[in-house]
Amino acid sequence: MNRIVGSSLAQPLVVLLLTLLLTGAGARSLQRLPVDAYPDLSPPIVEIVTQWPGHAAEEVERLITVPVELGMNGVPKTANTRSISLYGLSDVVLTFKDGTDNNFARQEVFNRMSDLDLPDGVTPSVSPLSSPSGLIYRYVLQSSDRTPMELKTLEEWTVEPKYRAVPGVADDSGFGGGTMQYQVLLDQAKLAAVGLSAQQVETALAANNGNAGGGFYSQGGQFYYVRGEGRMGTTDDIGNVVLAVHDGTPVLVKDVGRVVIGIAPRLGEFGFEKQDDAVEGVILLRTGEKTQDVLKRVEAKTQELNTQILPKDVKVVPFYDRTDLVAQTTRIVQDNLLRGMLLVVVVLIFFLYDFRAGLIVATTIPLALLFAFICLDLQGASANLLSIGAIDFGILVDAAVVMVENIFRQVAQREGAPLDIRQIIRDAAAEVDRPLFYAVAVIVVSFLPIYVLAGPSGTLFKPMADTMIFALIGSLIVTLTLLPVLCAWFMRKGVREKHNTIFEKLKTVYAKGLDFSLEHAKAVTIASAVLLALSLLLIPRIGAEFMPQLDEGALWVRATMPYTISFDESAKVTPKIRDILRSFPEVTKVASELGRPDDGTDSTGFFNVEFYVGLKPYSQWAGSYRTKAALTEAINKKLQAFPGVIFNYTQPAEDAVDEAETGLKSALAVKVFGPDLDTLQQKGKSIKQVLEHVRGIRDVTLVQELGQPSLAIHIKRDQIARYGLNVSDINGLITTAIGGDVATQVEQGEKQFDLVVRLEQKYRDNPDEIGNILVATPAGQQIPLKQFADISVTNGASFIYREDNSRYIGVQFSVEGRDLAGAVEDAIQQVHSKVKLPQAYRLDWGGEYTEYTASRAQLNVILPLTLALIFLLLFTLYSNFKFPLITVLGVLLSAPVGGIVALWLTGTPFSVSSGIGFLALFGVSVQTAVVYISYVNELRRGGTNLAEAIREGAILRLRPIMMTALVAALGLLPAALATGVGTDTQRPFALVIVSGLFTRLLISIFLMPALYALVARPDDRLEV
Repeated sequence: MNRIVGSSLAQPLVVLLLTLLLTGAGARSLQRLPVDAYPDLSPPIVEIVTQWPGHAAEEVERLITVPVELGMNGVPKTANTRSISLYGLSDVVLTFKDGTDNNFARQEVFNRMSDLDLPDGVTPSVSPLSSPSGLIYRYVLQSSDRTPMELKTLEEWTVEPKYRAVPGVADDSGFGGGTMQYQVLLDQAKLAAVGLSAQQVETALAANNGNAGGGFYSQGGQFYYVRGEGRMGTTDDIGNVVLAVHDGTPVLVKDVGRVVIGIAPRLGEFGFEKQDDAVEGVILLRTGEKTQDVLKRVEAKTQELNTQILPKDVKVVPFYDRTDLVAQTTRIVQDNLLRGMLLVVVVLIFFLYDFRAGLIVATTIPLALLFAFICLDLQGASANLLSIGAIDFGILVDAAVVMVENIFRQVAQREGAPLDIRQIIRDAAAEVDRPLFYAVAVIVVSFLPIYVLAGPSGTLFKPMADTMIFALIGSLIVTLTLLPVLCAWFMRKGVREKHNTIFEKLKTVYAKGLDFSLEHAKAVTIASAVLLALSLLLIPRIGAEFMPQLDEGALWVRATMPYTISFDESAKVTPKIRDILRSFPEVTKVASELGRPDDGTDSTGFFNVEFYVGLKPYSQWAGSYRTKAALTEAINKKLQAFPGVIFNYTQPAEDAVDEAETGLKSALAVKVFGPDLDTLQQKGKSIKQVLEHVRGIRDVTLVQELGQPSLAIHIKRDQIARYGLNVSDINGLITTAIGGDVATQVEQGEKQFDLVVRLEQKYRDNPDEIGNILVATPAGQQIPLKQFADISVTNGASFIYREDNSRYIGVQFSVEGRDLAGAVEDAIQQVHSKVKLPQAYRLDWGGEYTEYTASRAQLNVILPLTLALIFLLLFTLYSNFKFPLITVLGVLLSAPVGGIVALWLTGTPFSVSSGIGFLALFGVSVQTAVVYISYVNELRRGGTNLAEAIREGAILRLRPIMMTALVAALGLLPAALATGVGTDTQRPFALVIVSGLFTRLLISIFLMPALYALVARPDDRLEV
């Protein structure tokens, strides 16, 4: 290392040019570096959606879901398979192991889809290549005079194709409005009068809608195609289709029914502000793309649509844009960084009492960051809130502080004497460069175990580890090259160490305390151990959770209504809830999603309504509520006006990730696995009753799988046989006349719309009318359906949930007013003692609790591993076990105390974030011990006796030790105190480091000399 310092001093212009090159390349990388609010925490998934309109959940499970699951069993790298079967829809989700290539996963699924044995006419589809948290843009189509159906048509045929063509966009999914259909509504009496059936009408329409190719001919030297044009294009074309000829008179479609343009049966409805029926578009980010880059393209496409493509009266109006979240988090990070940098510079100038020295040290900060940006750019990585916001400038300048302080002190000692500035700097650097290298290496090592973390915790913290390691390497390079050159330039005329009254008083007080500590070295060590033990007693009161909530600056409110509620009833309640949400001044926009979109990408029913609630920036809140928690509580109180409706509060991206994690609409759930739905429902109710009485458990909801009323038409085979009918004839009647079957498509330019045949509403809106539907027999008779079938109302399954080829029922819940681990572990104990499961049934506590237990197990391995790696590095530095042992012991006895106490005082549960903070704290704390031990060893090698070296080393190294500890602590202090969007995840990390460094400083300046005195012997091997 000293050779590097010497070479830099010998070639200062080269160092300056390399510094300018670093600055330019770093600035360019910073401009290129994409910034996102949070990294994508969800694992690779592939979703297989299959729609089978008109069929019950049990049929969908048996004939679609189970065959799809069996066909996908054994797909390589699959972590689990989940599915949900409900009316007309099967949704199978394959979750793959972390690190699986998304394209590989999708290709494996595509390879097996052709072998699936599914009912005729059923075609499964694979969802777009996007993660659950990939929703980056929501918009609503606004028009002053167009109907929702017209807007839906524009959305489907004009807007969505344009957005899907944007590079980086995985999909644009529409929601709301009515899907346009051409409908033939048959009059049963007229149909019976001419002896026709609904199926015959459907067949005739399909046969009368087509074009033909007739080859070509040549005439007059020209070439002509022959085309037969018979496709229908208007309602008149449809009405004039011939169904039969009676006595020479054609029977037309318009003779037996009405031809109208209507909308398909509604599966859901989108509401926006005061509009009860609006049209929404949801844009998903393609996995692996950079959010900022794609959003810029999307916003440009929005501008193009509004100015050049859409009719003048139609506008795309965005109401959710991930750019806003990125801007808010970036602003918070910038504020924290600037405050942290300012505090660091103030501390440096205060202790050194020299403006030049303080600025020389401070130059390390921007250069180290620029070096990190270059490395991240070369990696093709993106920056996010945690990777940039958790950077501690104090840690980055620690090595620079020790280097410049030692140079400053040695130059000041030669005041008035002839100066060979380069030699003085080289000698001063030689005293600290080796321990500084190892100290930085120890900090780097403390971040390396983060790469062992798997799952969401690894995804969240690995970018932070990348940034910190790159920045630390950059700071060490700058410390060994540029800083000696700057010291040589700006201190060449010498420096005078000014009298710092405050520090001198501190040093006098410290000297007295140090003498006492050295006289009672064992007592000091024991007292430190007792202090640590007392702090450890607080751990049970701290509690634990997987991860602090990532604040998105918005609310996602879920309303769960009775499971059998109709669309019409749910549509009456939804606007009332939306009005209450809009009544709060802190709210900007409110949108509601009732049921599911037509593409089936959200497997739910009319009982489920989800509300996007946009919020003003917290700085603009001037009303009664100052925090999101207080606002949520106030909203919840007002919403209690809807009895029987259960409300749950999350955030837009968090909700999607939670659902992907548990397979349910909740971040926490207990699942009961077993074969029988009745038994599952019974045990689910029992568990729900237990959970409702567990302290801290809130919003307990049983996913009701049974109780869906249905009209069962049980065909009597003996009766249909008497009239020469088949089951398919009756089923065809049910499908076409009652359900409405697609006969063909009607083209309008590039657009295609379904042509549906069914009976008029009055013939199919209750069991009696359905029983009176006439069935045409081969003999020409018209006989009521009730003669051929038993018609009754029965109860069946609303949903059937499955995971890894087994049925389950879910009990969803949340935790409030208590730490997650404590609440769930209490719940597990109570459920285990009060609910007994039959043979072949089992429980699984999933979601966020699973991630917590997995991360806790990983941290239990990582923490000892980190200490072992640190010890190994220290052994390499000192070539004995003695000094590494007291270094690690000194850190363990002093550093955790402040972190534990701070978590307890602030009511912050232990999480992966705080756990990573302890890792970083251990690495930083080792540096101050290394600085002290290496200097004492240097004094002893110079001939100073043991007792004097211990005392003198402690006093002379008090300033650099205080400086390194304080700048490291103060550099993260703004992040530890910050509130608002984007601060929750980094706050526990920063809180642990800041508070731990303060207690480390207060304890270690007395503990380390005491430990050294206890183990040092005259014949020690002394390495520096």
